[in-house]
Amino acid sequence: MSGSGIDTDVILVNGARTPHGTLLGSLAGVEAVELGRTAIDGLLERVDIDAGDIDWVGLGNAIQAGIGQVPGRQVVVESALPNETRATTINEASGSGMSAITLAADRIDAGRADLAVAGGFESMTNAPWILPDYRTGRRYGDVEIKDSMLLDALWDVNLDVHMGEITEGMVDREGVSREAQDEYALESHQWAAEAIDSSAFDDEIVPVETDGETVETDEGPRPDSTLEELAELPTSFHENGTITPGNASKLSDGAGAVLLADEAAANERGLEPVARLVDYATAYRDPDRFNEAVGDVVENLLERNDLAVDDVDAYWINEAFAAQAVYVMDRVGIPREKMNPQGGAVAFGHPIGASGGMLAASLAYQLRDDPDIERGFVGMSIGGGGAIMGLLESY
Repeated sequence: MSGSGIDTDVILVNGARTPHGTLLGSLAGVEAVELGRTAIDGLLERVDIDAGDIDWVGLGNAIQAGIGQVPGRQVVVESALPNETRATTINEASGSGMSAITLAADRIDAGRADLAVAGGFESMTNAPWILPDYRTGRRYGDVEIKDSMLLDALWDVNLDVHMGEITEGMVDREGVSREAQDEYALESHQWAAEAIDSSAFDDEIVPVETDGETVETDEGPRPDSTLEELAELPTSFHENGTITPGNASKLSDGAGAVLLADEAAANERGLEPVARLVDYATAYRDPDRFNEAVGDVVENLLERNDLAVDDVDAYWINEAFAAQAVYVMDRVGIPREKMNPQGGAVAFGHPIGASGGMLAASLAYQLRDDPDIERGFVGMSIGGGGAIMGLLESY
């Protein structure tokens, strides 16, 4: 992103997210749109405003096969927001939710909105199987069924290869060891479990009602794993590779959103913000260099805001793969204790289009609750060669 950043004072009033649900886990019976509605309504309940004052809603969603027309609009209609509320659906793979947040900031910066809700929602569990090239039928022979989760979210169509296989290429180029990945993954699980046990996420989580159950705790972390157990797992993409189910992000379900506002408009309404959105940046490379783009965007955002690495207290960077996280830490010089200090997607999961909204909500609450955390980065890689990153500061 070029230019001088966000000129208007854009503040983050509040955030809300559902728990992370593992694939076929506790949220399996909840459709994606219902997850989005739950997060939006939970957010609205936390802020003292008239829902009709929301000028725009932007919601990310990546796996859209069979989900129905304009899924972001579906969420708005099902939620407590008025049907007149303007809404946009954003699909930029893993970057969908974070892209929605930056679009909201741009609208506020341009004077086209005072209050905007942004985030994302995803149910990987409920992604359908599809029959390509079958509209004309088949007279004879086998029929191929494809997984829309794989096709729409985890597969680079330009290169016709899984994102994990692309990451194995980065591992080879950069010399990221299997041991470093497993050690990082184990810490992610342990830190996530510690955060859950300490009730760090209780305020940000909106419970989800399922058939006969209320889900209010993140699924996924396995703190009792050992390095020996992780080392025994088979690799997923190359026979002699390094990426395994234990050091890659989980397939999962969830939703999250934040309320952004022009500071003057928030003050007029007596709102109490939790953070300030200072700036954001994007970066793109060739599709097979999407992991490196994360390093680019972190360095770009630091430079744009005249910050040193140590000036940032927490880096909430989506753990698409532990290998990617290890690479970015080594390249930029991020201390391990600042990288996803409450665990990340290796432990919780990465519900593609939802992760940006969920991570932003989590960072906002950490900025509110932890006096040692005054500035944080939040973002992720984007399929096709990109990355997006935002800078939040405590208010």
